[in-house]
Amino acid sequence: MQKQQGFSLIELLVVIGIIGALTAIAIPQYQKYQDKAKVTAAIATLTNMRSVVEAQIMEEGKFPAKNEDKEAFGIPKGITLTSSGEVAGNMEIAVEGLPGGVDKKVVLTREESGGWKCTQPLKEKINNCEGSDNGNG
Repeated sequence: MQKQQGFSLIELLVVIGIIGALTAIAIPQYQKYQDKAKVTAAIATLTNMRSVVEAQIMEEGKFPAKNEDKEAFGIPKGITLTSSGEVAGNMEIAVEGLPGGVDKKVVLTREESGGWKCTQPLKEKINNCEGSDNGNG
């Protein structure tokens, strides 16, 4: 009797099926991981700029207007500043490459009381930044 050499067609199909099943599970999880990483980077950028805005409020007594020269403060061009009161306002940055939905911005809001509130487009809470409930995540 001759010894079998190689794999049978059924064995190869089983291996391909297992690889397909693992891929079907892994790719969506990897996409979620990438989305979280993008939002986390945007939150970190805004959090770093929070001290710049606080310094401006202490010096000038008001939230920086969006038409002021942001580069003089070291704020990147991608960040939008909007004043909503004397010392209150928003800093927002767009997050590129997130799936679906219109609202793809991370917003850091300074309240009149001096506290900061953060919102972001994913459903889950990331780095103390509340998720939005608009079905994008």
